[in-house]
Formats: sequence, C-alpha cells, structure tokens
Amino acid sequence: MEKSIKQIQQKLGLILTNLPLKKLEQVADYAEYLKSREEWEATMELMNDPAMSKDIEEGIAQSSQGEGRSWREIKHNL
Repeated sequence: MEKSIKQIQQKLGLILTNLPLKKLEQVADYAEYLKSREEWEATMELMNDPAMSKDIEEGIAQSSQGEGRSWREIKHNL
C-alpha cells in the first residue's frame, strides 16, 4: 500500500517533534542535500541532451553578439 504525501508529512512531523535541536539541524541539512541533488540531476539530464546543449550554445553566442531580446521585453509581452 502506497502512502500519501499527507501521511508521510504527518509521520515526519511526529518524528521531528521529538528530536533534539542537533538532530533537527542534521535532518534539515540532509533534506537540503536531497533537494539540491535532485535539481542537479535534472540539470545534468538537460545538459546531456545534445539538442538542448546546442540551443544553449547558440543562445550564448547570440547574447555575446548583442542579439536577442531583454527579459523586460519578453515579460512585457506575456
């Protein structure tokens, strides 16, 4: 049986309530590590995509030549 997010959050809440400060800090540090690792893996997946790498390189080249549009212009047109 698969647990729901709410069930897991409740379980964590009970566990965290009884942990001393030092252990809470360790749990928070580990949670931050897991989050950043997930983000890094997603970034690496994109960077390993040849089409995406080509698009990024083209964008960098265009930007260095003064081509493209400013973020404000793009945001204004949304």
